[in-house]
Amino acid sequence: MTESILGGPMFWYASRALGVTAYVALTLEVLLGLSASTGALDRLLGRAQVIDLHRWLSTIALATLGAHAAVLLADRTVSMSLVDLLVPFVGPYRPFATGLGVLAAWLALIVHGSFWLRKRIGGRAWRALHFATFAVFVAATFHGLLAGTDRAWLGLRLLYAGAAAAVATLVFVRLGLLLARPALQRKVAGR
Repeated sequence: MTESILGGPMFWYASRALGVTAYVALTLEVLLGLSASTGALDRLLGRAQVIDLHRWLSTIALATLGAHAAVLLADRTVSMSLVDLLVPFVGPYRPFATGLGVLAAWLALIVHGSFWLRKRIGGRAWRALHFATFAVFVAATFHGLLAGTDRAWLGLRLLYAGAAAAVATLVFVRLGLLLARPALQRKVAGR
């Protein structure tokens, strides 16, 4: 029996829960990555611990994302095929919104894989590749807002808004630190 006690298809509910869980893990992963680059958590945790937690959350985000997709294959509410879940913008259910999710998933997989390629590609290329994380976050946010059947629920809208605000705040902190660096270097050099 695939009907839940909530009155809807069990797989559909499971997929939605896994999608939200993947989004929360992604948000925390991005926040920890920004915290590592800004030193925002240095007094609370060591930088190595922040980076380890960041990598672990990346794995959790991908695992729950994979489960989200796998459960959609079993769900008959929208009848998604493997091709629909692997190729952006071809699925029958809200193609643009679902396509954003597929793109976010592929980019997340590439960025996650870069953890193991860092020594081969070099630090500069690795950091440049890591900027794709912002595209992952934005695409995942819009995927949830546009494709999610719970998007009208205030709790989820607050989750998306809070996640976006937290990430934007740390991005501005990071940009501020980057812009302040040349001035600090000149001051230290006595110019």
